Amino acid sequence: MSGNIFYRSNPLLICLVLMAVLVAVVEIGFWTKGRMKTGPNSIEKADIALILGAVLTLLALLLGFTYSMSAGRFEARRQLVVEEANAIGTTYLRAKTLREPRSSEIQELLRRYTALRVEIARGMQDDPEKISEMDNRTKELTGLLWSHGAALARENPTPITSIFLQTLNEMIDLHASRLAAFRNRVPLAIYIVLFVVSVITLWLVGYYFGSHRQRVRVLTTLAALLVTSVMWLVMDLDQPVRGAIRTSQQSLFDLNQDLNQHSPDAATEFHMN
Repeated sequence: MSGNIFYRSNPLLICLVLMAVLVAVVEIGFWTKGRMKTGPNSIEKADIALILGAVLTLLALLLGFTYSMSAGRFEARRQLVVEEANAIGTTYLRAKTLREPRSSEIQELLRRYTALRVEIARGMQDDPEKISEMDNRTKELTGLLWSHGAALARENPTPITSIFLQTLNEMIDLHASRLAAFRNRVPLAIYIVLFVVSVITLWLVGYYFGSHRQRVRVLTTLAALLVTSVMWLVMDLDQPVRGAIRTSQQSLFDLNQDLNQHSPDAATEFHMN
């Protein structure tokens, strides 16, 4: 899904186009009503208002439903960042209780793994090839970590080793969960339905004011702006990479800084100073 051009486009640009379309359909609706001839079978103003009210209610429900989906996905991505940072930190602390030399080797791999996760977070791109490359690098490191853990389980099958493997397994699983959350977007069909309902609604607004024979461009433009603003918010929350609202990666940044301070190189430099 992330390869779809719609999900790889800037939400602001899409909404600016939508805004222009909505303003245009209001004028089209007004013009359509003005060109229609009145007769015994013509639609009454009250009927138009009734239909418009129903369609506005439908649009509001769809926007609320879609916002809930988008906000839920955003919150899931945010929570997974915190959980992954906690899992890596816990695995690192438990690695210190293991026997040498594997303890130091695992700690070094965990520092490299954390640095890689920070690199991914800072240079995050919605490019399938880049995502695949980063996924392969992550799996390479987790494979090395699991090899050390499996060797420890054979060499020294103690409760400490078992607890370490449990935490390491959770850390590896969280990578898959974050990748799945990154790819999980609001379905394109929902966006299409929203766009169609928005266009029809604003056309009915123009048609309604056309029945009154008066233009209310300020109000209709504000209505289009409100609908577009909510659409932008929904799409921006649904975008893991582009847009103004980003998932904070601060937990990983702080963890990476903390682990680097406790690395052997950092300790040697501290004693030399």
